[in-house]
Amino acid sequence: MVGEARSVSAAATTTQTQQQLQWTRTGTGAQVAALSISAKDALGLRLGVQVTALPEAAVLRVYSQARPETVYQIMGKDVLMHVLRNTQAVGDSAEARTWWTPDFGSEEVTLEIELPEGVSTQAVEIAVPTVSHIFAELEPAAGDASVKINESAACNLDAVCDASYATQSNAVARMLFTSGGNTYACTGTLLNDAQSSGTPYFLSANHCISTQTAASTLQTDWFYQSSGCNTRALSDRTTKLYNGATLLHASSSTDVSFMRLNDAAPAGAYFAGWDASGAALANRTPIVGLHHPAGDMLKISKGEVSGQTSCSSTGGNQFGCTGNSGNFYMVTWSSGTTQGGSSGSALFSTDGRYVVGTLYGGSASCTNTGGLDMYGRFDVSYSQALKNWLGGQSGSGTGSGVEPIENILRVLRSLRGG
Repeated sequence: MVGEARSVSAAATTTQTQQQLQWTRTGTGAQVAALSISAKDALGLRLGVQVTALPEAAVLRVYSQARPETVYQIMGKDVLMHVLRNTQAVGDSAEARTWWTPDFGSEEVTLEIELPEGVSTQAVEIAVPTVSHIFAELEPAAGDASVKINESAACNLDAVCDASYATQSNAVARMLFTSGGNTYACTGTLLNDAQSSGTPYFLSANHCISTQTAASTLQTDWFYQSSGCNTRALSDRTTKLYNGATLLHASSSTDVSFMRLNDAAPAGAYFAGWDASGAALANRTPIVGLHHPAGDMLKISKGEVSGQTSCSSTGGNQFGCTGNSGNFYMVTWSSGTTQGGSSGSALFSTDGRYVVGTLYGGSASCTNTGGLDMYGRFDVSYSQALKNWLGGQSGSGTGSGVEPIENILRVLRSLRGG
């Protein structure tokens, strides 16, 4: 978890929020009001805007007064579409009717609403009863892009230093999403389909996102990589997408979450290929992981498959695995590791560099180099459901660019969500 829910008593109801909104008329006849919310010492802030009624023609702008150059704008009709998508999936509830604003890495967020001439301000019925207070530093310090705070453990390896996976790195995004007012970090991967249609299918973990309400809050950071090998400076290619995703399939049997982003993939992103041949990878097969441990810039881990096993949750962030067959690969690392924030990241084969699994969790760490990590088998996920969207025969998908053991029973330490 990187952020926790906090209540906002002054805007907890629509009546209170209407009292906070002071409307002024512009020269064009439009009416504008704004609401600013601060959380002292927050390192980021997302507003949970609960929508009862909102004109389709309304324009909502979200920005931090500390960073006025960064403004996110969305039409009322698109906010209503988020709400509709949620309520159709899970039914009407306060959570389903909540639209979460983007995080700008600031302790203050301003929500501005503009109504065109002729639209009554009484048509705006919203409340902001909850904010998600981000306590982890997920962004470089303001004005100092050379500083990356919230760094991952020291044995993690900068992915930019390995040019052989530069293309696949452009398929991986850092995820930020909110559930129950708490905010989490995970990792996801853009997947190609058999037709190379450019549809932004996005793969992650079920224990990260398993509901439409959580998928709607998804914010993704693309090319979140260092500017050069071990520079510790963030690349200026980094791009954010704010409009969430549509959840297509989620299952605990392989801990898979499969979504379609509501935004087009950013220019320069890569649609990763996948292998759904149905044959489990043999022991000692070399593999590679690309992920965002602790929400850090992209890292690369290298290791090998140690076998297959069956895993299931034992409550909280714990799970247990048993047997020498099943829907999960056991992986050991020879370089690098994983940690919180790596969950949902793809496991790539070194032969063809295809996606073959998604990270559930494990005990591997910089101080436990022999620990095992568990990855849900992609071929099983494909056979169970993903083939309905990815299409093609059971076999290898191709990537494309947008542009140019023995029996075991052990409870592993934790999931790899952040």
